Amino acid sequence: MENVYHEGELKVQNLTGEATIAAQNGKMISSQFSNGIINFLKYQQFAVLSSKDRAGNVWVTFLTGESGFAEVLDEHRIVIRAGLIEGDPLALEPLERAQIGLLIIDTNRRIRLRINGTAEKQKEQLIVTAHQIYGNCPKYIQKRSLRPEKDDFRLLKSEQRSKELSLKQQEWISNTDTFYIGSVSKEGEMDVSHRGGNPGFLHLVNAKTILFPDYFGNSMYNTLGNIYINPSTGLLFIDYEHGHSLHLTGLAEIIWDEEQASVFPGAERLVRFNIAEVVQVKNATEMQWGDTELSPYNPEG
Repeated sequence: MENVYHEGELKVQNLTGEATIAAQNGKMISSQFSNGIINFLKYQQFAVLSSKDRAGNVWVTFLTGESGFAEVLDEHRIVIRAGLIEGDPLALEPLERAQIGLLIIDTNRRIRLRINGTAEKQKEQLIVTAHQIYGNCPKYIQKRSLRPEKDDFRLLKSEQRSKELSLKQQEWISNTDTFYIGSVSKEGEMDVSHRGGNPGFLHLVNAKTILFPDYFGNSMYNTLGNIYINPSTGLLFIDYEHGHSLHLTGLAEIIWDEEQASVFPGAERLVRFNIAEVVQVKNATEMQWGDTELSPYNPEG
């Protein structure tokens, strides 16, 4: 069987002593959409996407639509009938055969599906050719239900760009329970992943530096494997109450020191993220989310 992992992933799996588990879990990675995935997608309205801009910066954004806005076309391709909004850091990128990471997540049922591959933008939709398709466990997903009604007050959109976090943005991140992280391999293949914990699980070192824990997961180390050999990384935060989004791009590094990690409950290691640019989009979505039920997997502290 061809190895589904690249050099960075294999290195981190060996460093953590989880190579055997990773090899077993890697058997679930496919390049074809199953009937179960087709049925899952019929009810989904939310997807997270990572890609690079023309300068090589990694950004993470999200797409929303009516149920079934993501639909399988054939065994290798999926169409997402949604476009990026004005002000989004990837909105002006051509995305022609662009490498992307895609995460379709049902927060109400705590189910997530990873799709890595290439995408082509066609008007208000994306055609994605999948290279890797696999599900992830429900760990650290906070339960949130999408409400059917939309908020008409969110129609007026605007963007704000800066080189560091404002005080309000720092408060936003300090109180968050969920974010998404995009990373890229040495070969340019993209990935995007979910991260969750109890509010306060991220630490702001200063206006340009974030420190966050890495909890026990599926042992595949797709994100850390990318960071190990390519520090270019993007983060996405969503204000679920008001519909705003916060996009960060910069460089990440893994902190292996156990003493530093011990300050963070449940952390096996840490990641330091150094910000290069910040984009905040006001009223990024008209969608509304219900009340939050924190994941039972979240470490207490």
